[in-house]
Amino acid sequence: LRLYPEQKFHPMPISSKVPVTLYGFVSTQTILADSELGTLGANLSPAAPNRVIDETTVTPDNAFLAFTLQNSRLGLYFEPYDFGGKPFTIDARFEIDFFDATAASHALAQPRIRRAYTSIGNDTWRFLAGQEWELFSPLNTPTLNVGSNLWHQGNLGFRRPQLRVTYNQKYDVSGLEFGASVNSSSNSLLFNDNGNTTVIPVFEGRLGYWRNFDAGKFEGYLSALYGQHRNAVAGAADVDNWGVAASVSAPLIKKYLTLMGEGHYGNSLGSQLSIAANTTKQRTYGHWAAVQSLWYSWFETNVGHGMDMLKDSEVAAGGIESNSVFFGNLKFKPVKQFVLGLEYNYLTTEYSGTGESEAHMLMSNVMYNF
Repeated sequence: LRLYPEQKFHPMPISSKVPVTLYGFVSTQTILADSELGTLGANLSPAAPNRVIDETTVTPDNAFLAFTLQNSRLGLYFEPYDFGGKPFTIDARFEIDFFDATAASHALAQPRIRRAYTSIGNDTWRFLAGQEWELFSPLNTPTLNVGSNLWHQGNLGFRRPQLRVTYNQKYDVSGLEFGASVNSSSNSLLFNDNGNTTVIPVFEGRLGYWRNFDAGKFEGYLSALYGQHRNAVAGAADVDNWGVAASVSAPLIKKYLTLMGEGHYGNSLGSQLSIAANTTKQRTYGHWAAVQSLWYSWFETNVGHGMDMLKDSEVAAGGIESNSVFFGNLKFKPVKQFVLGLEYNYLTTEYSGTGESEAHMLMSNVMYNF
């Protein structure tokens, strides 16, 4: 889940007062597929395969084998500290990975900022400034394809620069959360970007409820966003970017059965990693759902499905009408910090005018968490 406590194993004081935790993981992914796959947009990279290239545009024999270390991650968490008894704490985080879908060499992938923020507050309220996960569509998926995370396959929401306020009201075994944020209007830093030139940020809000049961912690969230992009057609009215999402994580049988998933509906949500565009009007709707089971401390399974869809009438010839995946994985953990993972994906991508392209993908992921 994206709303999760970070894994922390080795706190290291960097001064006599402020504690900092070094965390992350080394990830080695191996991918074998019988059709050519793409990453997020139009790039061809094993870092985050999440769509099938139109099979009418590639050679018939387009199977491939690939390795990547790009999703390895490194972070520093400056833990909440009250600086001598103040009625508030301050924390900060800096986290990178090496995702670079344009890299032509395993050794040349560039470090990428994932999260970089500071926040001030207490157990009830908190103000955050920096790059962090969006309030919109807050859950993460249990796929081993950590670079893809079912984006463009039903999972929306990403990390972006923002100013955020959250309020938490805790009760005996339950609690409520209210959050609001003002976010970067685009995924680009260019002043002439079609999102930045509307001078309207992305506004987001979230309402959450959690409760501890014998089987585990239930979490439910409703979230929404609104922004604008300039229309791709010169002189046409600006495009409204809006969406609503519902998110649930529900443990039914302690350890053995947890259901989780999200559903969304919106318009032109490309910045939130839908297959929809930002600068043309495209209605988008989709979902993802998964069943997670922890059979033993050393063995976990996950199965799930995700799909992102557009209205056929709003998709130009050659464009993607729908994109989906079925996945199932096995995770073996000889020790808590070490994961030997194996996952199967069945991917389908439907193109306007040429129909459906499909692929079978087998992926392994060996991870050392620290």
